Amino acid sequence: MDLSKIITMLTGNEMVGEISKNMNIDSSKIMSVIQAAIPQFLGAMQRNSSTASGAAALTQALGNHAGQSFALDLEDGKKILSKVFGGNLGSVITKLGKQTGTSNDQVSGILASIAPYLLSILGSNKGAGNIGDVLGSLLGGASNSGSSTGSVLGGLFGKLLKKK
Repeated sequence: MDLSKIITMLTGNEMVGEISKNMNIDSSKIMSVIQAAIPQFLGAMQRNSSTASGAAALTQALGNHAGQSFALDLEDGKKILSKVFGGNLGSVITKLGKQTGTSNDQVSGILASIAPYLLSILGSNKGAGNIGDVLGSLLGGASNSGSSTGSVLGGLFGKLLKKK
């Protein structure tokens, strides 16, 4: 699985339509937030997985969500956001809001809407291996064995720019 496939799965018409209807947000804004947020999600998950306890918690969360179909579960999504981003959640939401021209409340709702399904996708496709390395491969080939977040995100943005 690669990053573009994850984004395609998360921006499927059914899912975006349901979020749009539920939150009264234009579907193009939802797609814009999702596309901008995925690198943030994966980068934060990779950072969290750099410790043994973080990797174990993420592996368990992926297993708990693996194979679930999309369903709006904002409460679960909010819990996931809190665990993935921790104290950085507010700044991530603000940054994504500015980047996409979307209010912070809308960004927060969109992220909470997609978080459980993102874990489902990753959990279903994790395969064998260290979760940090799996996330690193999605973010441009980096692993937890010493690569910096800057190089990870640089590789990711390079991949995204090549696809456009």
